[in-house]
Amino acid sequence: MDFLPLLLFAIVMVGTPGPANMLLMTSGANFGFWRSVPFVSGVALGKLLINALLGLGLWEILSTYSEVLFALKMVSVAYLAWLALRMSGFLLTKRELKQAESFWKGLAVHPLNPKAWAMLVFAYGHFPVPSQSLLEQTLIISGTFLGVQIVFHSLWCAGGALVVRLLAGKPAERWLMRGLSLCTVLIVIWAVALDSSI
Repeated sequence: MDFLPLLLFAIVMVGTPGPANMLLMTSGANFGFWRSVPFVSGVALGKLLINALLGLGLWEILSTYSEVLFALKMVSVAYLAWLALRMSGFLLTKRELKQAESFWKGLAVHPLNPKAWAMLVFAYGHFPVPSQSLLEQTLIISGTFLGVQIVFHSLWCAGGALVVRLLAGKPAERWLMRGLSLCTVLIVIWAVALDSSI
């Protein structure tokens, strides 16, 4: 497997805005980086779970059942939109969430993230080579994405904490939270509508 193109692909895909990064930025803005570490860890390990399942042949099974893919899309939109709106305060009886989202909620983000599925399906469709074992290639792809995620997901979360520190106590702070949550919802809907493979 040619590693450099895979690494560059992972950097571009993971580093750019998407539902996971918007949620991480929102968490960092609401709770700071350190309180968001369990959520960040869950998000990163959630994609590792998808990698393992795809490497074991899950995509071949899912691709034969279009109704399952459609249901996955609907659940994805509903869950990620709920999480984004909850973190921004839109869905709470009080204006603010008292503590950061848990590791377990983070773990569900990528399995329900259409951008994550699209990038990994592309990776498994384009980078593996017949001369190398599937297990070895799955480990390379999974490890590459995990390493890149640890860096970029942490940066998005820390960026949210930094931005809100600059706006702390100002009316713009609450509007930033709402803006991030709405961006997350729009990106999720856009990713589902654009991608015909998942």
